[in-house]
Parts: sequence; structure tokens; C-alpha cells
Amino acid sequence: MQAPYNYQKFQQLVPDMENWPVYRFFSGKKEFLLKLRADVMEQLSALSKEELDQVVARTLYLEKQRVKNSAWKVDPPNEMQYYRKIQAEYNTNHLLPDPHPGNLDTASRLVNRFSAEIFGHFNSKTFSLARKLSDFFFHLMLFPFSLSSLFGLKRMHLRNQESIMLNGHLEEVRQLFLKHTVVLVPTHSSNLDSMLLGYALDLAAGLPAFSYGAGLNLYDSEFFAFFMNRLGAYRVDRRKKNSIYLHTLTSYSKLSIFDGVNTIFFPGGTRSRSGEIESKLKLGLLGSLIQAQRMLVERGEERKIVIVPMVINYESVLEARALIFQHLANTGQEKFTSRGRKPGLISYWRFMGRFLKQSSGIYLSFGKPMDVFGNYFDQSGNSMDGKSHPVNLRDYFRNNGSIVRDEQREMIYTRELGEKIAQAYKQCNFIIPAHLVAHAAFLMLARVNSHMDVYALAQLPEEEYRFPAKDFTAICTQLRDLLIHRAERGELIYPLELEGPIDRVVEKGVHTLGCYHLRRVLLTVGQSHYASEDFPCLIYYSNRLQCYDLKDELDWSVLGEDLPSKLLK
Repeated sequence: MQAPYNYQKFQQLVPDMENWPVYRFFSGKKEFLLKLRADVMEQLSALSKEELDQVVARTLYLEKQRVKNSAWKVDPPNEMQYYRKIQAEYNTNHLLPDPHPGNLDTASRLVNRFSAEIFGHFNSKTFSLARKLSDFFFHLMLFPFSLSSLFGLKRMHLRNQESIMLNGHLEEVRQLFLKHTVVLVPTHSSNLDSMLLGYALDLAAGLPAFSYGAGLNLYDSEFFAFFMNRLGAYRVDRRKKNSIYLHTLTSYSKLSIFDGVNTIFFPGGTRSRSGEIESKLKLGLLGSLIQAQRMLVERGEERKIVIVPMVINYESVLEARALIFQHLANTGQEKFTSRGRKPGLISYWRFMGRFLKQSSGIYLSFGKPMDVFGNYFDQSGNSMDGKSHPVNLRDYFRNNGSIVRDEQREMIYTRELGEKIAQAYKQCNFIIPAHLVAHAAFLMLARVNSHMDVYALAQLPEEEYRFPAKDFTAICTQLRDLLIHRAERGELIYPLELEGPIDRVVEKGVHTLGCYHLRRVLLTVGQSHYASEDFPCLIYYSNRLQCYDLKDELDWSVLGEDLPSKLLK
């Protein structure tokens, strides 16, 4: 059973910032861009003349459609003119007897444009400034605002360490960091995730800065763009579906990790709209990890790509309501009709008031590190198979005694790695009271409306339901016992936050659940009932426990047969 908390806050593993891998990497930007462009063009040059022609034509079509239908403020000026010029060049190529050399030139120009767009930068002075601003921001987020709390960034720094709690295999990650390249693959709940991870890994874990992929939409804000452009982020434009861009992005990931850059990316691809822990992962960038490991093996290096799954849990996700509405609308379509209204100015003021008055906690759970084939490590950093026998990573890439590139085989490895990471998310999840009470309330609501699907449940009138405290506490007790039993079997991290008198656990969960939201997800009504002002958000937070499928193990008979009459007001 894994120890639940690392209360110890670690000193910086590499004190000199100029020795950080990310600093050295971005110092060699020109050389890397040349290597990146050469790698992508090697892949494109291997295509047949007909395939390359189709790739270039398709890229130009998709990019012109993107500019026309999905323009963003952050996009370069005169993009449509640029692609029209490239289109004219492509058309001129086809007037020649052999358009293939011209198509290669056109593809090269597109690769140059995409690679320059993706590549970021790292500036040590900006990182130091971001440390101080992050101290201030997270202190506002995690603690009630007071004038006295604003005095002294050092005091904020120390207090923030108390509310950003780390657990799991952090010490093992730190040991592997010194000799290998670490790739952190967290769950994704909020636009704050990248900022939070950068801050927490520096603040409490003592790890040098990671490179990370940031959605291009985040650069619409000049303030955030200033920092992300200088803190090791590389830009990811999810609107771009053309193969030249995707080749460039995958090669960037592969080559930067091969060069030793410790990296964060979210294999779920985007924020979890439902609130569930991701189970279906995007395999594109995961495949780049397999390729980078093969390149290291080919060069005879002992360095490994170390995969570290991580689960991020918030007591309150700022954008939870918007996310669950998107999920219900996209999956339910005509089954779900939003009852919400767009917030006005007064709502924003109310939100800011709640944001400044409430306290909240954030929990980061480090999974057990694994290599790119899902093997765990022993204390010496050797890869071990399921029977604790050492394995040689070279064997995974051999064919007839030689190291070879086998795309089909590596696709299988990538799929298996995705499954391993998804399974690790469940095992390194750290259940908190907010998620426990949300799941209990939702299960009770679903029990008395067993004929309804989730879309109908989300649209029930909240004012007509009350949860009797005695029955609610009984369900929370059963859920806690089931979760502790799962933790003892190694299926999740031991939920230390759920220990103690159940009444206190429930009280804390109700108080902290979605504490920033204008509508209370759960609240106390008198001495004997709980209620919800927001069933969609209740579903969102409840879904954090959905992967454990606990409802069938509950004993509902303890509540009696009159549960529907108890819940209906």
C-alpha cells in the first residue's frame, strides 16, 4: 500500500538553472529546428509521388478551411493570403512535366512554418518572475483573502505548500530524473493544469522545469502568451488536422525527448469534459516516446524514457459547469437541453467574491514510474518484467538480431502503453471527501430515478430534492469502506482524507465540493438534510469515482423501501 502523502517538501534537485535540461535544450534552438525540419522532410520524401501530392493538396485545403471557419486572435496576420500564395505555387507545380520536386519544396515551406510555430523558448529570468507571481495567484486561490496575507511572498510560498499536496512515488521519480528522461503524463481537468504543474513541481517536488504542450488558444491572452512563450511551452494547435503539421508535432516530441528534455503532456488530449478519469488516450504523442526510446537504443545509450502517470484532483474545478454542459450536449444531443444562462457582470463579481473568500486544496498523485513498454523499475533503475526479471529494452526493437524500425510493431507498443497509463490512473487516484459526497448524492438521486439516464437526471429540478442526512451518511460510510478495501488491494492510493469520524468527512466534503461555484453543488439544509443547487455539477464531480463501479456493491436495504419519498421534498 503506497504511503499517502509526501509532507516533506524537497529541495531543488538541480539548483543551477543553467544546468536544467530544458534550459540547455532551448539554448540550441537553431540547431534543433534544422534537425526537426530534416526529420520531417525525410518522412515526407519517403512517400510516393502520388502520396506526397495528396498530402500537400489536402494540407492546403484543410488550412484554408481552418482560416475561413475557425480563425483565432492568436493566428498570424494575413494567413489566408499566405495559403493562397502556397496554393498558387502548388498549381504552378502541376504545369510542369514532373511536379514532384516542386511539391517537395512546397512541403518544406509548410514544415518550416509549422516548426517555427510549435517551438517555444525558456528564459530563466521569466521563470523566476513566474515563481513569484504564481506564489501570489495560488495563495489567492487556496486561501481566503486578507490584507495581512499579502505581506511577504516567502510566507505565501510556505503556506501554498500546505494546500498543494503530493503523494505517490515522488521519491522514485526524483531518483530516476538524474539519469533518465522523465515524461509526466497527467490527467487533464482544467486550463490551470499546466500552470499548476509547473508551480508544484518547482515548489514542492524540487524538480527542474519541464517542457509542455500548451493549446494555441491559450495564447489569445497576451499576458499568458508572454509567460508560456518563455517557460518551455511548445504550441499545439488542435484545429490543425493535416498530416504535415501532425508529422511536425510528433517529430518535435520525439526529437526533444531524445535530446533529454523532460516533458509534460496530457495523453487525454484535452480537458475531461465529463469529470471522469481518462480511459481513452490519444496515441499520437505516446508513439513519439516509443520512437525516441528506439533512437536511444540505436545510439547505444543506457538512458531511458521514464513514464510517470499522474492524477490531478481539485476540490473545485473553475470551469466544471461549462465542461459538463459541453459533455452532456455533445454526447446526449437532443436528450439534453441546457437550462443555464450566460453569466452577467453581477455573476462575475459574485464569483470573484467567492474565489477570494474560500479556501481549497489540490492533490497531485504520482503513479509508479514505468518504461515505454510498461515495465516498472527496481531500485537501481533497471526495467523489470511482471515476474521481477530484468529486461533489456533492445530486445523490443530487435529483428533477426538487429535494431530495426517496425511501424506496425511500434503501434502495438503504443496502444499497450496507453492501456497501461489508463490503468495507472485508477491505481494512483487519491479520493478526497468532495468526490465521496458527490458520488453518494448522485447514486442516491439515480437510485430513486432508476428509469432515467444521466441526461434526464441532469435536468431534474434541484429544488424538489433533499438528501436525508442519516441516509446520506450511511451511503458515504459504505462508499468509504469500499474505497479503503480497494486501496488495501492496491487498486488506488490509500484515501487518508477519508479517515476519521464519518460526520466530519461528510462535513468537509460538502463544504469544499465546488466551493468556487455560484450554485452550491451540495449544501446543508437545517439539521437533517442536504441539498444541491446544481445537478450537472454534481454529476461532474461524482464522475471522478465512476471508474470504480461501486454502485452494485452498495447495500441499499439499510435505507428502507421509502427512499423516493424521503428524497422528494
